[in-house]
Amino acid sequence: MLEQLGVEDEKAFLLAQTQIARLRKSPKDTRLEVHPLRRRLKGKWSFRVTDDVRVVFERLGKNTIRLLAIGGHQKVYSKQR
Repeated sequence: MLEQLGVEDEKAFLLAQTQIARLRKSPKDTRLEVHPLRRRLKGKWSFRVTDDVRVVFERLGKNTIRLLAIGGHQKVYSKQR
């Protein structure tokens, strides 16, 4: 599962799980810094795990999201994704 999400660091993955749980409990929690993405990632969303690590996701419904990537800025926002 880590490889499918593009995660290279298990610690970042564990921190991401904590933030995902926070998102589930309170999607408007300001600590997550949830924001819509633009340009080629329009329609996708991102939230913060650490200073560098982000989770990119898409909303599938009111209570459903699909995780697309977990990793540093360079990895999750690169054009090769």
